Amino acid sequence: MKLGMMLGFEDSIKTITTISREAETAGIHSLYTVDAGRSATITAAAVINATHRARVGTYIVNAYAREPWMTGIEARDLNEISGGRFVLGVGTGNLHFNDLYMGIDSSRSRAKMRDFIEIVRAVVSGRAGERVRYQGHTHRIRWRASWDPVTDTLPVYLSASGPKMVRLAGEVSDGVGVGIMSSVEFVRDIVRPNARAGATAAGRDADVLAFPVAATVSINADIQSARDASRASICKLFHPIPHPYYDSQLRQLGFTEFADQASQLMPAGRMREAMDLVPDAVIDTMTITGDLEQCAARIQQYDGVADELILARTAQRGEADGMAAYGDFFELVSRVGR
Repeated sequence: MKLGMMLGFEDSIKTITTISREAETAGIHSLYTVDAGRSATITAAAVINATHRARVGTYIVNAYAREPWMTGIEARDLNEISGGRFVLGVGTGNLHFNDLYMGIDSSRSRAKMRDFIEIVRAVVSGRAGERVRYQGHTHRIRWRASWDPVTDTLPVYLSASGPKMVRLAGEVSDGVGVGIMSSVEFVRDIVRPNARAGATAAGRDADVLAFPVAATVSINADIQSARDASRASICKLFHPIPHPYYDSQLRQLGFTEFADQASQLMPAGRMREAMDLVPDAVIDTMTITGDLEQCAARIQQYDGVADELILARTAQRGEADGMAAYGDFFELVSRVGR
């Protein structure tokens, strides 16, 4: 299992590139950017320029904010400037971005994502002069590349959580990108079998599917403070409206009562009440939380289930400013990173 890091929520791109260099020195295998407060592809270009060895990717770009042809072109360019180190992660985004921010109807997402991934995979591998043709229900393309890509192809992952999208990821993508609150059991018992079944039904080799998994990491020598930070992080996934991916994961794992409670309390701004209701089992199974030793042990539990574990650092109350806040995180990477 490789170890990665999620970036993109820091206060400046300069901070992001500094963290990237330090993480690479600590032994991180991969660095991922997101379409959230920043552009995933622009930030990825900055991270590529700041590093030499680490794989760089998007986890994820929002398919509803982009067209597949340009997404594929950007991926080709990022792969070229990185010397073949780039991986593209694509997803549907969520209601926060699609509806509230952009006013975009994101219904019929499976039909869209089937077209999107098929086109992107064709574009990233298209050779000079080779015709790329695809006609789908939502997207189509008629295009020829002007020059050969720097590598024959590059990995294109589809972010998925619900059973239908996970199966689609197995059918059309190179791997299933699993979101930031995923237990070992969820990936092992629900995601992997479903995705592999999708690949097999589509006549593909299920053994070549990749399973990168993102997980929140709350590190603090004060274990109770680490757990409180995780409680807050979990609750924020339900504000200003419930995030459908993480609401779905909680329900699939049997935490329906808490999902119902958080869905009512967080949109109403009742954070403290919601935090008090977070089950200990949610923290213990769906996050990596504790002191350095406990977090290192939790990471090892994903070995053999995730091909790559992408760590999303949870900020701690009263932590130091800037790079000083990352000391424990880099120590954790140095201990367990390969």
